[in-house]
Amino acid sequence: MKRRSGLGVAIGGLAAVALSGAALAFSGPTNPSFETGAYVDDGGGFEQLNAGDTSLDGWTVDAGSVDWVGTYWPAQDGSMSIDMSGLEPGTLSQTLATTIGDTYTVSFYLSGNPAGPPAVKTLDVSATGGTVSSYTFDASANTLSSMIWTQETYSFLATGTSTTLSFISTTPGPFGPALDNVAVTETIPTKDDCKHGGWQTMIDGAGNHFKNQGDCVSYFATKGKNPGALPPTTAANPSAATDADSATTPAKHRNAHHDKASGGHATANHDTATLQHGAKSHDGKDKTTGKAGPGPHSHKKSK
Repeated sequence: MKRRSGLGVAIGGLAAVALSGAALAFSGPTNPSFETGAYVDDGGGFEQLNAGDTSLDGWTVDAGSVDWVGTYWPAQDGSMSIDMSGLEPGTLSQTLATTIGDTYTVSFYLSGNPAGPPAVKTLDVSATGGTVSSYTFDASANTLSSMIWTQETYSFLATGTSTTLSFISTTPGPFGPALDNVAVTETIPTKDDCKHGGWQTMIDGAGNHFKNQGDCVSYFATKGKNPGALPPTTAANPSAATDADSATTPAKHRNAHHDKASGGHATANHDTATLQHGAKSHDGKDKTTGKAGPGPHSHKKSK
């Protein structure tokens, strides 16, 4: 089983088939640690990016909002990271060039904003044609000066020449899961992976499935001249659930640079008395209440 790393270490994954000679070198994600782009610190150590914003090189905010974090807390890698909830849960994605039949293992570092509830942050990860996986992080031990980062992994089988990788906050409110240092590794199996039932989860370079082990081995032995006997199946699109959920997501804010004067996104749980190290705020509006604070992006300290 051959592996190519795109800014990451090979971690393994589901079995998939693609002839190595037919695949191009995999370059991995652009801007994996969120270090580059048109960052504008609004005064609180982060910048809110709303749906449609393309300020962050290589990444797109598809729904809700996220915070591009600079000095607000220490990153896992470099100096920048992401709070996946800005003033509401956000979705961040990047489209990767992929080879049909290859397996891609995504590793990323997960943490959570400790400045407000809930303590347990939740995040979904999906890829075009793949399944949705859910992750949780308990931020109870985090502080804004000491973040605990945990490495997580997600794997998908490429069913197209491009695949959209999405990170979706499922944490209500403005204190979301934190994301940093995304790496993707490509795995190219060999005919040996057809054994022991491996053929059941493989596809050839055209997306065809195999009917048995011999069918799989034949594909390799003929250098792809004998394709899989079963035609491609239409995989469920994981983004469908995301699109449905977005219909119930609170209305997104206008561009953070120009008009963020929108309160009312707090819940009854967001009592400032529960804040451990200060809440994020936007243009003088505290993220927990929407009320005017001492000044732009001020940090309200807990008593």
